Amino acid sequence: MTAIYDNPGKFKRLAVRPMNSTIGAEIRGVDLARPLDDETWKEVQQAFSDYLVVYFPEQPITHEQHLAFSERFGSLMAMPQLHAVEGFPQIHIIKRDADDNSRVIGESWHADSTYFESPPAAVVMRSVTVPEFGGDTGFLSMYAAYETLSPKLRSVLDTLDVVHSASRIYGSAYHAQKKKFSANNAKIDLDVEAGDKEQVHPLVCTHPASGRRFLYVNQVYAQRFEGMTELESQPMLRFLYEHCARFENTCRVRWQKDQVLVWDNRAAMHKAIPDYIGRARFMTRTTIAGEPPR
Repeated sequence: MTAIYDNPGKFKRLAVRPMNSTIGAEIRGVDLARPLDDETWKEVQQAFSDYLVVYFPEQPITHEQHLAFSERFGSLMAMPQLHAVEGFPQIHIIKRDADDNSRVIGESWHADSTYFESPPAAVVMRSVTVPEFGGDTGFLSMYAAYETLSPKLRSVLDTLDVVHSASRIYGSAYHAQKKKFSANNAKIDLDVEAGDKEQVHPLVCTHPASGRRFLYVNQVYAQRFEGMTELESQPMLRFLYEHCARFENTCRVRWQKDQVLVWDNRAAMHKAIPDYIGRARFMTRTTIAGEPPR
C-alpha cells in the first residue's frame, strides 16, 4: 500500500504522513543528527504547527544532538520534579523497569505542569528502550475539543478561568491517598506546600503560533473554576474531560527504538498507556519553555 503524505506543495524537504485529519504526523526525509538548514527547519515548524504532534522514526541521536534539536524550538527549562541524565541536567528520564508494578504518573489525560505560571510550550522525547509491544502514548487535540462545542457553550467557556495546582501529584491530595507513584520518574518527596500552590489560567486560550482557540484544562491539575467551589465546578469539568477525550480528537503513537517525538504542550494533551507490565521502557526528554497561556 502506498503511504499517504501531506500536500507536496507545502512540504518539499520532508515526507509528512498524517496519522488522521485531527492530530499527529510522521516525518521522514530528515536526519536529526545533523543541523537542519533554514528551509528544512521551516517545514518542521509548519508540520508541528499543523499537527501538534510529530515524530521522526529511525533517529539514533546522542544526548548532545537531542539538546541541539530541542533548542531549535526555544529555550529549555528545568523540571525539578524529574530525574535528569547524569551530566545533562536539561535532559530528563522517563523510565519503567520490568519489575515495576507501581502507579504510572501521566496515565490520565493532561498537559505537563499547567500549575506553573509559565507552563512548558513543548516536549521533545526520544525512545532508548521500548517493549516489544505496549507502551504507546495517546495524544488529543484541544483545538478540536474547543471547535466541536456549540457556539453558545463556547461563549460561556470563553469567560471562565481555571485554578490549577499539583496537589494530586505531590501535594496534600496525593499524600492523603494510599496508592503511590513510582519514584523512577518523578521526585515524589517534593514540598507539599509547593504542591498545593495554586495558579489561575484562562479556560480558553489562543495559540501564539496558529491564532486558533483551544481548551486549557485537564483532570490532573485543574481544581475548580475561579470564583466557584469544587462541587459547583465538577459537573462542567467532568463534561469537558469526557468531551476532550472523544476518539475522533485523538491519535495513538506506537514507539519504536530511536524514535524522536515532539508534542505541543499547549493545544495538545497526552497520556501514558501502562500496558507493558513485566517489560522495561526507557525514554529521555527535554522541555521547551513557554509563556503564560492567554
